[in-house]
Amino acid sequence: MNNKSARGLALTNGLVGLIGGIILLIAIWLMGLSFIVNDGFGGFVTVLVYIIKIAILVLGIIGAVQFKEVEAIHTAPSVLLIVGGAISLIPLLGWVGGILAIIGGSMYLSEMKNIEA
Repeated sequence: MNNKSARGLALTNGLVGLIGGIILLIAIWLMGLSFIVNDGFGGFVTVLVYIIKIAILVLGIIGAVQFKEVEAIHTAPSVLLIVGGAISLIPLLGWVGGILAIIGGSMYLSEMKNIEA
């Protein structure tokens, strides 16, 4: 894996982990509010939240596989995204997965400086 694609994947994993984790923290309130308003928007919000959960899990797996040979990126961020994505799929534990995804995403972003441009 060259440095440019490694930086791109680390940036993608970091942003999805950080932004997706923040969304997962407030997802239960967003889904509840969308069903209370009852405008047909609740199903869309629920599907969007599950897409974010799956994206965090899949990007964690891709990061673990791709960064196995890259010395600048450790395995901890990938493991945190995988565990965060898996835990977030358990009903009512999405916020725990969100916290783990935020930590993993911020670790990816902090380790980007170790990759040469």
